[in-house]
Order: sequence, then C-alpha cells, then structure tokens
Amino acid sequence: MFSKILAIIMSAFSFISAPFSMLFSEVELKSELAKGSYESPYIVRPLDSVTVNGVSVEEYCVVIPDSESTLYSDAAQTLSDEIYKACGIRIKADGNADKAFVISKDLSNNDSFSLKVDGGNVYITGSSTVGISRGIAAFADEVLLVAQNSYNFADGYEYTKVFTNFVTYEAFGAVGDGKADDFEAILKTHEYANENGLSVFANETATYYIGGANKTAIIKTDVSWSTARFIIDDTQVENRSAWVFNIAPSKAAVSITDKVSALKSNAVNIGTTLDGTSLVVLTDSNVKRYIRKGANQNSGSNQSDVILVDKDGNISPETPLIWDFNAVTSATAYPVDTQTLTVKGGRFTTVANNAPSEYTYYARGIVIKRSNTVIDGLYHDIVNEGKTGSPYSAFVSLSCCANVMVKNCTFTGHKKYSTIGSAGTSVTMGTYDIGAATSVNAKFINCKQTNDITDGDYWGIAGTNYCKNLVYDGCAFSRFDAHQGVLNATVINSVLGHHGIKLIGSGTALIENTTVLSDSFIDLRSDYGSTWNGELVIRNCKFYPTGVASHIIKAENTENHNFGYTCYLPEKIEIDGLFVHRIGINYLFTKVNPKHNSESYSAEYPVVTPNEITVNDFSCLFFGDIKVSQNKAMFDVEISE
Repeated sequence: MFSKILAIIMSAFSFISAPFSMLFSEVELKSELAKGSYESPYIVRPLDSVTVNGVSVEEYCVVIPDSESTLYSDAAQTLSDEIYKACGIRIKADGNADKAFVISKDLSNNDSFSLKVDGGNVYITGSSTVGISRGIAAFADEVLLVAQNSYNFADGYEYTKVFTNFVTYEAFGAVGDGKADDFEAILKTHEYANENGLSVFANETATYYIGGANKTAIIKTDVSWSTARFIIDDTQVENRSAWVFNIAPSKAAVSITDKVSALKSNAVNIGTTLDGTSLVVLTDSNVKRYIRKGANQNSGSNQSDVILVDKDGNISPETPLIWDFNAVTSATAYPVDTQTLTVKGGRFTTVANNAPSEYTYYARGIVIKRSNTVIDGLYHDIVNEGKTGSPYSAFVSLSCCANVMVKNCTFTGHKKYSTIGSAGTSVTMGTYDIGAATSVNAKFINCKQTNDITDGDYWGIAGTNYCKNLVYDGCAFSRFDAHQGVLNATVINSVLGHHGIKLIGSGTALIENTTVLSDSFIDLRSDYGSTWNGELVIRNCKFYPTGVASHIIKAENTENHNFGYTCYLPEKIEIDGLFVHRIGINYLFTKVNPKHNSESYSAEYPVVTPNEITVNDFSCLFFGDIKVSQNKAMFDVEISE
C-alpha cells in the first residue's frame, strides 16, 4: 500500500514540476526561461577556447571610452557576443585593465578597422563612417569563426579591414534620429546600390524610423545593418500586404506552363530545359489537398509541389515530387542565384498595429525571394500590443527560394488574439515572426526568441507551408510547425516550448539532441489528418510534459474526413535515447480514433498505421515503460529493441 501511495505522490509531483525542473545540471529552467532570450544549451561551438598569449579570455575585460555614445557600448557588446559565439565564454564588462580588449575612441576617417595585440592587450579602433562593431563582426567571420580547435591572440598580431564599395542611408538623406521618417531615403539607397552593385551600410548609432507608406525597399546587394536600430511603425499602414524589405532575385520568375505536362511522383525530369538551375513550382488546380478540418475548416488548396531543377530539366534527388500530376495547370521557374547575398545585423522594433482582431494579415517585415541568401544576427522585438490586433504573416518570411540560412537571430512571439473562424466558433489567430512557404533547403541556425518559450500567452514563433528539407539547428523556439506539409524535417540541438513539434508531411523526420516542453513531444496536426508518410527518428532527446498526458506522439483522426490524401502514421519509428520526465506507463501514440476499438470497425478514410517500431535507451523518472497505444485495435505492431 505504501509503495502505491508513494508512486501516486511522486507522479503528481512530476506533473506539477515537469516544465520547471532542473533541465541541465547548470541551468534552473524556470528562472532561465522567465528571462526570455533563452539559448539552446545544445549549440555546438566552433572553438574549444580563445586565448591572448595563452591566457583564457575568461580573465579579460573590455574597456571602452568614457562616453555616452552607443557606438562604444555596442562595440563592446558585439565583441562579447562574437567571442561567446565562438567558444561560449563572455568577456567581463569591467575588471583588471592589464588584461583587456581596449576599444579606442580615436576614430580614423579612412573607412578602416584595426585590431592589434600588444603587451598582452588587444587594441581595437574603427572608422567614423563604418563604425567599430562592423569591423569586429568582419574579424570574427574571417578569422575567429574559421579557426580550428582554439584561437590565440598573439603579441604582434594585426588585423586590418578596409571597407570599400558601399553606400550609406545618410548619403540619400536619412536622419537616423528615430523621429524623422527615413523610409524614402532607405528606398533610394537600395535603388542606387542595386544599380551600381554596391553594399549598403547603416550608421551603427542611428535609429531609422519607417512609417506606413505603401512602399517596399528592394534589396539585391549585401547589406550591413550592424548595430543600427529600426523602428517600423504599423499603427498607420497604407497597405498591410506591402513588405518593408524584399530581398529579390537577380532574374525574374518565368512561366513554363506550356512546356510542362503530366508528371508522376517518380519523375526524374520535367520534360523541358531551363536557362539555369531553378526552383520550379507546379500546380494542378483540378486536385485539392490539405482539406482542413476543425474551427478553421476549408475546402482545401490546389495541389502544389516545389522542386529544384537543373538547366537540363533534371529534378534534384533531394527535392523529389510528392504528388502525381495528371495535369499541370501552372508551372513557374524561379532562377536560383549562384552567389550568396548576406544581410547582417539590424535591431528592429515593430510598433504593433492595434487593428481589429480579424484575419487581416500584416506583412510589414522582410520577405526573402532570393535563393542563396544568409540573414545573420538580426534582432526583432515588438511593442505596443494592446487589447486588439491583426495577425502578422511573419517578420522574416521565405518565399519561392532555395538554400536560405537564417542564423544567430533573435525573434519575438506575438500576443494571441481571437476572432470567429470559418466554422462559426471562436478561434485564436495564428500570428508569426518567422514564415516559410514553397521553399527548399531552409536552415535556421542558433536562433532564439525574446519571450519565454513556454509562455502560452504568445503564439508559436513560426509556421511553414510546402517546404522541403527544413532544418532547425541550435534553436530555442516555442515551436517547430509544418502546416500544409514538409518533406524531410530536421530538428537538432534545440529546445522547443509550449507548442512543441507540430508536423504534417512525408519523408524523414529527424529529432536529435533536442528537448521539448509541451503537452506532447510531437503533435501530428489533427486539422490536416495527423499524417506523416515516412520515417520518424528520435535520438538523445528529452521530453518534459506540461500536462498529465501520457503520450509522446499526439495524433487524432476520426477516419471520416477526406483531407485530400491518404493519412499515414510514420511507417517506421526509431527511438534511440529518449527521457520522459514523468512516472508510469508512457504511450507512444494517443488513441488516434477512439471509435476504432475493434477489428470490425469500418473506416471511411482509414489511417495507415506503423509497421515497425524500434525503441532503445528509453527512460523516465520512476516505474516507467513505453507501449504503443491504449488503442490496441488500431495498432497491429509491437515495439522491438
């Protein structure tokens, strides 16, 4: 009797404490998450150590001039961030000046940056035009982050960077005081840069105000926003669908509808040549897929697919067709730029719209339509969220592009607002800071968000549609979410919060070195049939349930709704290392369809269940085990080790 009582007490305690227990030996999860800007502890650093003449930078401080200018304080922060990014050690803000990184106020006027090591100290100076943080970031990219094992600042070493071929916003009239509207100057600067092949530099101490004009700045060259601030005011917007910035390809999209006919999912060539490697988007408007069920029900979307195709029409094996196309009613080729365009830095603040809470989505951020683009070190915050608000499509959105990397960025989850959905009931509107649609090979590396990833008052940070080979690596976000399908999803070295991992799609879903704090480890979205046509691999992961549910994978399908496709649960599941922070029996799946409780049950649209499940190294708090599901009638498969 005593053992049973003890088990009940321990079980109740685990439910209460699960999301706020000791996650890692050095981190108290509750206090860390409450601070916001929580970083994944799984991030892999490129260096083991950084030293000055063999002395660890742990013993060093940073010294800046006695000045109120943010130029120097920002430079100190940039230096600290870059060294931390390299080896996980932060330089102290103050300390013994005999061991110091000294940032000088003696600025030159020749657009150069200098870093010198002398007498055990590191001396840093910059230019009045290009600033100091920009040079520190350049040194990190070119020297520090490409070193191997360790990096040593040795006496006599000197790094010099001369910046050329750039234009500034101030050259076209930007004021940068946070009050005057600088949008027109920003537009003209990028127009000039695009025409002349120049990079665009923001003033590191400026605050650029962007009002609600119905305009978009087109970016076709490298941009260095560095530590400059941007205020995007959405309270008086002329066109809520107008993006503030559009990172555009060098060549326009081309319709190839008349050149492409029926294609099978195993096709290796589209049957026509192209001018060069392109992202091809195919549509068959005769077929409806993703016929949504629930409060946001709809009649489905036209069958679409996105593939990478070379100039000879060959389909990349990494982006195979998902569907058979008995007809192609639309085919568009988006040429892939071969050179990488980089947009670096920038501290953005959105003044929220406060519009009526209706499905009137705002863009008002940065849309990336160019392949081979890198967004590095961007920071986005939100202020002025009131009692009402229209949702946001995203602040950074990927659209019809390939090979885009978003790294070292910080985003913000949006406040939740409710409205009446298509089924006539109240729904919480999805509003995002990150979006991706019809994109392939997109990677989010070492990114995080400003608010607590377990705070359910804020909507999930990201949403995607029609993507292939989507990767989170080293991210701390409130969720990973594939809405209308993803082919191949990878979540590694990450921590996911209250919305966990939401999946719909096919291929391989790999979850590795990742912690989830949600009601389920994986949620196969029921509004799209809880389907994953492929394999699921879970390795070395931790699951901290936030409720009393005992399942690891949430899947619900009444088997009486046509979603526009056959619904599958993962055909093959491999678990090799999973800890669940709870007591007692754990079920891999929910009941899926509780009415399907006997072999005689006849489903109108049956779900295809797994045929192989392998579990190794599974553990929980006490008395734990793992079973397939409480609904034995649906699952004709046993767990093997």
